[in-house]
Amino acid sequence: MTDAANVIIRTHVQVERAFAAFDRAEGSRTAAYRAMLGISDALAAHTTLEQELLWPAVQDLTGRHDHEIARQLEVSHLLDVVLVELGTMTPADRRFAAKIEVALDLFRAHVRDTELHLLPKLRRRLDDDEAGRLGAELAERGRRLADGPKALAPALATR
Repeated sequence: MTDAANVIIRTHVQVERAFAAFDRAEGSRTAAYRAMLGISDALAAHTTLEQELLWPAVQDLTGRHDHEIARQLEVSHLLDVVLVELGTMTPADRRFAAKIEVALDLFRAHVRDTELHLLPKLRRRLDDDEAGRLGAELAERGRRLADGPKALAPALATR
């Protein structure tokens, strides 16, 4: 059984790998641009999991972390702003690499706060069954996000 915290930690690793692809691009503008798209996709999926499922669960279970969750939502917003700006740029732009670095710094601060403060509290509050159920929801939603728009179409058709 996969618990919710482990699913989120795995998405953190996936986002880090997307950033690593940018580092491996080493001067190739095409590879750098593809890496930026990968970073954007990975961050979008990760943020969606947290905003739709994780943060509501943390709020429901603890009730005391509203400020920290609001802070994490602001970090997500800042990442969105940086990614929107990157989407209007090319790797040839002088500030392109710097914006990637800022996004990485923001993301790593988010990971540190989430993994050191919020996930341990979530683990303490959830019994094994609850952790498994939330983990399964997160994993399933993550799979649908990874599969892209085609995988979302059946879910939208039933609404």
